[in-house]
Amino acid sequence: MKLHTFKYFFRDTARSIKRNSLMSIASVISVIAALVILGIFLVIALNIQQMTADMESQLELKVFLLEDISEEQKSDLETVLKADDRISEVRFESKEDALNKMSTNLEEYKGILQGLEQDNPLPESFILRVNDSERIKEVNDSVLELEGVDYVNYGEGYVDALMKFNDFTNMLSLAVLVILTGISVFIIYNTIKLTVHSRRKEISIMKYVGATNWYIRIPFIIEGAILGLSGSILAILVVRNLYYYLLGAVAGQSTLFMGISFAEPGQILPSIALYFILYGIVVGSAGSLFSITKFLDV
Repeated sequence: MKLHTFKYFFRDTARSIKRNSLMSIASVISVIAALVILGIFLVIALNIQQMTADMESQLELKVFLLEDISEEQKSDLETVLKADDRISEVRFESKEDALNKMSTNLEEYKGILQGLEQDNPLPESFILRVNDSERIKEVNDSVLELEGVDYVNYGEGYVDALMKFNDFTNMLSLAVLVILTGISVFIIYNTIKLTVHSRRKEISIMKYVGATNWYIRIPFIIEGAILGLSGSILAILVVRNLYYYLLGAVAGQSTLFMGISFAEPGQILPSIALYFILYGIVVGSAGSLFSITKFLDV
């Protein structure tokens, strides 16, 4: 395709956008609104994913040992645990370590623990971290079968709730994406439909003199892509400023429970920006293509 043909396409697109400026502005605003709402959900979902990953990385299995376990059994058990490729870290906690940790956590009630140094009732244990949190129950069941193990604790209810909450946010974001995509495509679809209707005589003449179907279609597709891209760029700026405003509003309080914090802008905004640009171009082009297919007899 020759260079002057491309110039014609873009000149024709600019003329069409100017001629239908009100609907073009409505299309851009609809894309901005859809993407800003979607962006808010994405920011929430990505932060939840990071927080979930951080919490998952802190999940531990505590393997309590039998009271009468021998040093040889303890050593063999540690070797087996360290050889398991599902386990990323193995730490031994002695009776004394367990008591010191309890004393630190219950500092206000230290008097209750006095005298336990001589007759420490707390069991020895191995503290494990698992590579994949989804396999934590599988590791739990395997470890329970090992010789010298009394019982294992990993907060099964907490882990299950964490996984379900993460799945829920992902499904909610997907549902919002589908709904808002439909709204954006519908508005751009109607914008291009009006453009096609207003230029029906011109299009008939073009067909009469031998213009191909795609030669007529391409300017409309470019128009939709430009409208979608314009909306996505403006939406990126809105979401970016909103996120920086949020981080500024919670400055000094961005660290949540368990040491979890909000994601840094550099971690999520570039991904959102790239997604928005692709989304805007694809939705704009798709809306135009659907409109031409239905309302333009070419």
